Amino acid sequence: LLMGAWKIAPILAAGNTLVLKPAEQTPLSVLKLVELMGDILPQGVFNVVTGLGREVGEALSNHRDVGMIAMTGSVNSGRAVASSASDSLKRVHLELGGKAPVIVFADADLDAVAEGIRAAGYWNSGQECGAGTRILVQEEVEEELVDKLVAQVSTLVVGDPAGGREVEQGPLVSQAHFERVKGFLERAKQEGAVAALGGH
Repeated sequence: LLMGAWKIAPILAAGNTLVLKPAEQTPLSVLKLVELMGDILPQGVFNVVTGLGREVGEALSNHRDVGMIAMTGSVNSGRAVASSASDSLKRVHLELGGKAPVIVFADADLDAVAEGIRAAGYWNSGQECGAGTRILVQEEVEEELVDKLVAQVSTLVVGDPAGGREVEQGPLVSQAHFERVKGFLERAKQEGAVAALGGH
């Protein structure tokens, strides 16, 4: 929903119409938003189409009446969208494949850093392009930061989101994504990484 809102608000504020294609794994929040805005905007101003990116995204990228494509997603998806849009010389805005680095110097407040990483790295189960999942830390405070981060992260309440407000981290979005993340963990272990907490 947040990824959509960052695009929806400026488009509508500029007096344009839009067609939004949410990620195929998570369309419900955007569909609910359209429902809630149904009586606020004139019909046809805010439109949503659902489906696979390969099919729906390509159709939007190729459509002669679409003046601009703004996309958040993988680098490969961005290449496909840019290539399709180039045929009609559409403007393209791509936000691709990022994970936010956290840079920590020796004079940082390490308690605040660990608390911030707990929120930034684990919000939405880390499934967000702005998630603070890479930490570049000055060597002399690395061990202390790891200890503080382990203490913070070990307090996360993991479970079914329907279990109540105290549940902070739910499951990954799909079995395919779960397998992908498991693959990252397995490769990291094979390359010598040692989990400070969890790792399974």
